Amino acid sequence: MKQRRYAIIAFAIFILIAGCVWLLRPQPDAQAGVTLAFVTTNSSPQQANFRVYNDSPRAIFLSWMVVEAKTATGWSVADKREPKDPRVVDSGKSMDLVVAVPAQATRWRLKLIYGTENRGPELLLTRIELGIKYRRVSGLGAVGVFTGQKAAMAEVAQ
Repeated sequence: MKQRRYAIIAFAIFILIAGCVWLLRPQPDAQAGVTLAFVTTNSSPQQANFRVYNDSPRAIFLSWMVVEAKTATGWSVADKREPKDPRVVDSGKSMDLVVAVPAQATRWRLKLIYGTENRGPELLLTRIELGIKYRRVSGLGAVGVFTGQKAAMAEVAQ
């Protein structure tokens, strides 16, 4: 009889925790986001300047800068590289990026791939996962996690 009572209590606690996690999940914000804008080109080393604006409520981590050139068959990758440090753009801030202009391309674009900062239950669960994986808890308070793979694009026609 006591085992059944414990099972019912454990199930109710599980449902309560699952409901809290579901209610506290991040909600998409349609108005805020990350935008990428073309600023100017430098003629001497054939470089272009872009500015990334982070209007989202969370910091972002810049993962990749992909330069694509327009060809007859579609977009092809001309250059792919990791941005230079610092790679974190805080909420409400902007950062300038410099990329090489693809040769012989009249239309090209920059695709910026980034991840968003985790907060709340997602960050707590990631810290617990890291603690279990590495079997230690020291230093987990300083763990900040960026996840996801979103993209912002800006197209240039010369």
